[in-house]
Amino acid sequence: MHWLNAVEHFVRAYATEVPLPWFVFIGSFFEEVISPIPAALIMGVAGSLALLDDRTFWYLILLALIGNLGKTLGAWLYYFLGDKLEDLLVRPITKYLGIRHEDIENIGARFVGHHWKDGGILFLLRLLPPFPTTPVSLAAGIIKMDLRVFLAATYAGNFFKDLLYLYAGYAGLAKLHTLWRKIETVKFGVDIFVAFSIVAFLLFLYFHRGRGQRLLQYCQGRFYAWFKRLKGK
Repeated sequence: MHWLNAVEHFVRAYATEVPLPWFVFIGSFFEEVISPIPAALIMGVAGSLALLDDRTFWYLILLALIGNLGKTLGAWLYYFLGDKLEDLLVRPITKYLGIRHEDIENIGARFVGHHWKDGGILFLLRLLPPFPTTPVSLAAGIIKMDLRVFLAATYAGNFFKDLLYLYAGYAGLAKLHTLWRKIETVKFGVDIFVAFSIVAFLLFLYFHRGRGQRLLQYCQGRFYAWFKRLKGK
């Protein structure tokens, strides 16, 4: 993919022009906000340059701490956007589908309110490299997850994942330059799966509530009437 080569070239060139702490902060922020920039590339390059500068493992921990400040800031922006979309987009959609806004709130209430459970699930989602981060942040904002839990779990999960990427670059793994490409391929497939899941969820609500339920009942009635006429013949 030509655009992946362009991204990799730009990231490597930028990393050599600025201090590493600034590179991981800016790179992690844009990696969170702009999906095509992969974390494995940002942190892998930073780890490689840390090795060239003769840095110790403790410096990698410092880079992971700094980098995840930028990444958490980017995640918070999507959380904030999801919180606003709940008012601007979700409510009109639910009205069109014939679903009460209270139904959405009740669904969200099932996933929030238990801080350790909520934080643990979010921590695991952040820890898994192929899982897309943007839909998670948007969903957390929509269902009104506790902001402190969201920020803490996001920071912790990303920290351990990025520390692994940093160490991979620091250890000079020969296949690091292809690792992030494979992760992005899997991540793209997961993105598609998440999108289809959202559509399927909306369809499920549509056909079990409001207008969808009435449409389903109408279709069933028409089918039974047709079937009776068919038997009468």
